[in-house]
Amino acid sequence: MNIGRAPLVGAYVCPRGAFTIECKRSRGSLEIVRALEVPMPLESAEAAADHLMQVLRSARIARGHVALAIRGFGLVHHVLQMPPASDAMLGPIIDRELRRLEPQLERAVVSWTSLPPLETGAEDAPQRSLLTVGAPAELVTVFEERLKAGGLVLDHLTALPGAMERLLEEFAPGTESTALVAPLPDGAFLGFSLNAGLRLIVEPPLAQDGNHDAAAIAEEVELGVMFVRQQFRGAQIERVALVGSKDSVAAAESSLSERLHVPVSRLGVDDLSTASFAALGAILDAQSPNPLSLGGSTRRSVAARPLSTLQSISIAAVLLLVLLGAWTITEAVRANRAANALQAARRQIEQNEFGLAPLKSTADQRRRTRDAVQAMRIAANDRMELQESLAGIAAVMGGRAQIDSVRLDRGAGRWRALVAGTVGGATNAGAVQALNDLYRELPARIFADSMHLDQLAYTDSSAIEGASSVVHFRMSFGIPTPRKK
Repeated sequence: MNIGRAPLVGAYVCPRGAFTIECKRSRGSLEIVRALEVPMPLESAEAAADHLMQVLRSARIARGHVALAIRGFGLVHHVLQMPPASDAMLGPIIDRELRRLEPQLERAVVSWTSLPPLETGAEDAPQRSLLTVGAPAELVTVFEERLKAGGLVLDHLTALPGAMERLLEEFAPGTESTALVAPLPDGAFLGFSLNAGLRLIVEPPLAQDGNHDAAAIAEEVELGVMFVRQQFRGAQIERVALVGSKDSVAAAESSLSERLHVPVSRLGVDDLSTASFAALGAILDAQSPNPLSLGGSTRRSVAARPLSTLQSISIAAVLLLVLLGAWTITEAVRANRAANALQAARRQIEQNEFGLAPLKSTADQRRRTRDAVQAMRIAANDRMELQESLAGIAAVMGGRAQIDSVRLDRGAGRWRALVAGTVGGATNAGAVQALNDLYRELPARIFADSMHLDQLAYTDSSAIEGASSVVHFRMSFGIPTPRKK
């Protein structure tokens, strides 16, 4: 694309006329030379293309490159939500979906561009947001033919939302939620951007007298803000970007500030009108790495890109097959050699196995004997520790309590003991105190844990001779093995 060679023309064409800017590129910057605005009612795409050529001829622009943004004449746009698939897979789906939404487009040109995810840093978003536009094929053809016949080159043809998206990127960067307000000659354009992507577009009709009412625009923006809040989980608009010259948007700036109570800033370059600013957006979209292109050389570049990718993939596939074939032959030779070596090793092992059999039998017998001795040692140690625990229980309770029963259950890594008996005292309090002494002394003596007093009841005093009060008890505790001493 030769965009940047003088003269470079940006144009905004709508049913209210053609609005153009002439630019030239110098040292990596874009300089606006002049703006040409010729409003005129236009009923068809043919009339719009002819009118654009008349404007350019009257400005003595007989050659150069044109970037064009169009509104109306059957052009449509939608913000679609699609699954996170590749561009090649999504292309036919988007084309079919747009034709379903706009059945009047029998022969249509469709283009789309990806918007950033709604949440910053959400690379694996569950859906892809796409700004999609469609235009009748005749609309694209008539502009290409008229410009070519006039000696001009159509570098880029896009829809108004594509131009407005680029204006936001260039003049209001960042991820702040923004309401873009552009009072254009054929009706206001209201775009609501969340995380640097247009998610909602509202285009209210123009008043009958053809003039913009600042209060009406502010009311439409307020309704759009409410819809954004409902549709996008309470999202709040943080600023308003107003497109147009200072004089033309002064009233709208005041009304928006009063209604929305958020900062309102004007996007302007050399005091351009709103329509001329839209023409600048067409140039910016043409220079974007991912233009929203419906026609011109940018459309051909986008269409050729998948073919170039396919060719690269084909060449890579051929090289991969050659390398795979060479690798397969090499590995087959290595595998054959390894198989022969394995067979020789197996024969040698079979020959040596006869001499190893007695040694293996002796080793197995020794291992079984060692395991049996170890098991006997564990059982003996366990029995000794259990005897020590029983002796400890007897030492603690002997003479102070009468043991009725002792029950021992073997669990995982411990013995579980349940001891029932009686303890006496001169009084009830004395009997309970004696039981409390046993309860406190027993864990320290036999290293018991998880002590529980399951039952305590007063019983017949004749159970223990010489005791005026007798308490029947049942306690349970664990005896871990091995125990630390």
